Amino acid sequence: MVNKIRTMLSESKDLALENPRKSYDLAVKAYELAERYGLEIEKGMACFKMAYACRVMSDYSNGLDYALKALDIFKENNHIDGIIKVRNIIGIIYFYFGDYSTALENFSQALEDLEYHENMNLKASILNNIGEIYREAGQYDRAIEYFEDALDISIEFDLRNNISSIYLNLGEVFGLDNRNEESMECIKKSYAIAKTSRSVIIQGEAETKLGKAMCNRGDYQKAQDYYFSALTKYNKVNNKFYLVELLINMAELDETMGTSPVNNLREALNNALEMGLESKVSSVYKLLAEYYERNHEYKHALEYFKSYHLKEKELEATNLAKKLEIISIEFDYFREKSENDKFKALSEKLKREVDESAVELERIKAQNANLVKETLIDELTKLYNRRGIRSMFSKVLGEICDETCAIFIIDIDFFKKYNDSWGHIQGDVCLKKISNCLKNLPYENYFAGRFGGEEFLLYIKVESFEEAVEKGEYVRQAVEALKLSYSKEEDSSHVTVSLGGKTGIVDMNNVNRIIDEADRELYLAKEQGRNRLSISMIEKNNIRYI
Repeated sequence: MVNKIRTMLSESKDLALENPRKSYDLAVKAYELAERYGLEIEKGMACFKMAYACRVMSDYSNGLDYALKALDIFKENNHIDGIIKVRNIIGIIYFYFGDYSTALENFSQALEDLEYHENMNLKASILNNIGEIYREAGQYDRAIEYFEDALDISIEFDLRNNISSIYLNLGEVFGLDNRNEESMECIKKSYAIAKTSRSVIIQGEAETKLGKAMCNRGDYQKAQDYYFSALTKYNKVNNKFYLVELLINMAELDETMGTSPVNNLREALNNALEMGLESKVSSVYKLLAEYYERNHEYKHALEYFKSYHLKEKELEATNLAKKLEIISIEFDYFREKSENDKFKALSEKLKREVDESAVELERIKAQNANLVKETLIDELTKLYNRRGIRSMFSKVLGEICDETCAIFIIDIDFFKKYNDSWGHIQGDVCLKKISNCLKNLPYENYFAGRFGGEEFLLYIKVESFEEAVEKGEYVRQAVEALKLSYSKEEDSSHVTVSLGGKTGIVDMNNVNRIIDEADRELYLAKEQGRNRLSISMIEKNNIRYI
């Protein structure tokens, strides 16, 4: 049983960065098994893995709670290696909260314990973490001192992944200290080591920093080459966490080279929203606002500044609530160690403050949710805009999808003729009426969006090719039944639409291709005289209705 639990914990460790939720779930199962069989050390290691997974998911309060439980177990069993590892993770949690003094206290205690228990990999990691504290505090000389100590140990004991990461940290701090040549040298060394690693994440991170360094030196072509290489790697493993920072850097390079950064910034924003990277969301809102302001597009600038301001308020409230939760956990922990009325009273007071902060946070989140919704909705038609369509596809196709659906691209026939007859104001009315028709279809499990101009996209779940045809025809006939005349003549024909569709199994890997194929089906419908549906199956193009 011990071997089974340790195998589960090893797998939990391997999954932590790529899939922290699965890592956490495995650690919970390992803990339950260890508890059932009375295996105390394995219980402590399971708590440690749970704490680590929580740290990756930015769930710091639960991470600290599990770490303190692990610390107690390891202390009771005099498990020095476990104690040191837990003090390290506790230090990391405090570091991410900006409580550098408490983080440093835990790291220093871990180093002291290491004097009597040799673990060079862990020692190098802790020295590197202390270096990060001094870097964030702006004490670059002290940071370099600790990074170099960590590097010396890692080189002596051939800890290759450590070496690559520490060289990156040295490169960053040298850059912050305007020691650009030393910065470049360290980043290149990191990259040379990373290329021998099987981890595309380590390689991509090094290439991102090399691209940034080349951009700072004015070598924009090399910067672009490194960025595209990193982009390929991150897309290969679908790692959106590192992709966000890369896209922000690529946007900066775009503007430096005289092209618009908006596409890369919007992609960074979409990924940050999808991943729940709230601080990155705030940063991208600010960058977009500043870009539009520089280019005198004040309406867009104001929208993004508003989004940035609200997100900052939400982050402030979130951080306050989390800090209070951390303090409350600390006091609960120490109260159990020493029954003290002051600890109890203070803990209860802090819990009340946490509850009050949570109420304020929910209010701000509701404001932000409304704002995000506004950015996903087309102002004229109130259907989803392109960003909203993408968001909805992420939602409905986010999990592995094995259900059949249909995607239609819908185009208003001869819309220019309608505008020429009635004018653009009435043309907007026409778009609204057709949009209302699409919003109120008698079906479940569908959504519609404005794809651009007079084009719309419709996604709907179906069970068969025949059902897809039936629903596509219903839409075509429903629009014609609106009886919107093309002109003021009494015998004027009514506005119609043409539809191109694809039906079959769609997922996030093929959805863009399927949309393109539906667009080609729309072209066939137009060629056949308009006011008709052309649809085919995704895997069997020879099965077509037109």
